[in-house]
Amino acid sequence: MNIRYVLAAVIFLLLTFRSYSQHDHKDELHDHEHPKNEIGFSNNAVFNVTENEFAYSLHLHIVKTIGNSDKIGLGLGYERIFDDHKHNALGIIFMLRPIESLSFNLSPGISWLQTKSNSLKPVMHIEGLYEWQFNHFHVGPLLGMAFNPDDFHVSVGLHLAFGF
Repeated sequence: MNIRYVLAAVIFLLLTFRSYSQHDHKDELHDHEHPKNEIGFSNNAVFNVTENEFAYSLHLHIVKTIGNSDKIGLGLGYERIFDDHKHNALGIIFMLRPIESLSFNLSPGISWLQTKSNSLKPVMHIEGLYEWQFNHFHVGPLLGMAFNPDDFHVSVGLHLAFGF
């Protein structure tokens, strides 16, 4: 993998943590409550490491928090990469929110190429995102990666969601 992409990912995470650490969290647990359900999408620039090319992707998801905590969620996600192969992926999302505005998603599932028959493969998506909340809307940067036996891609994008 090219060191530039790893370096970009590390810088993104450091900036995210730095912006979190500069925020006053004294009353955050009392002032903010995440909705139980979220429907959202992200627009991403994707770099397919396997094929050494860039493309646009759209990710759609719905997540429901589990129990009384807003730190753990379960949902369903779909990704479409608008490249020559018309890459698709569908997965179950396991969401973990270790701190107020930072979420990590692990999404095992299946992927397939619309342009190729018998292309169904297991896939794993991993995402980290930072969100700012405006009433029921969430917005923030996203960093992700996905891999299956024949493919590895990384993405950087903007996550937008509506909580209800």
